[in-house]
Amino acid sequence: MGHTAAYRLLLPDAHARAAELTAAGHGYLSGANVVGLVAAVIALAALFLGGVLRTNGTAPTRLATRLIGFQMAAFLAMEVLERVASGDGVQHLPAVLLIGLPVQAIVAVLVAVAAHLLLRAAVAIADLLWAKPAWAAETVVAFESGTAAPRRPDRIGSPPGRAPPSFLVAA
Repeated sequence: MGHTAAYRLLLPDAHARAAELTAAGHGYLSGANVVGLVAAVIALAALFLGGVLRTNGTAPTRLATRLIGFQMAAFLAMEVLERVASGDGVQHLPAVLLIGLPVQAIVAVLVAVAAHLLLRAAVAIADLLWAKPAWAAETVVAFESGTAAPRRPDRIGSPPGRAPPSFLVAA
């Protein structure tokens, strides 16, 4: 996404952009965007499940810092390798980096914010899944007489053996 956004800002005209991308070894970019989008969705799903399963909670600023470093390093490496592999040279590289690197940082911050919100949603869902239902509250049993001795069959009104409690009825 960052690659595409940087080139759209750098070359707004679609025909000029397509010509430059082809010349600079970016002919694969449209297919790579699809693969990248699928990978991003899978990564966010894994992040969500990690939050639901209570793996680790990363602070948004720490996540953004890591993503910015990764995005910028990956963009720089890809640009240099693409231009060297295509034989186009690196004469346009400074202009591309001037636009591309800040765009990569913005994309990384947006992804970090999305990841943070996704993790918060996952934690909220995990709290609901792990919470004890209201109907499962502990039951406390108290005895009035202070003893829990079983009834003896020799008492009046009690049948021998196990039976429901007997009641004395006045006639």
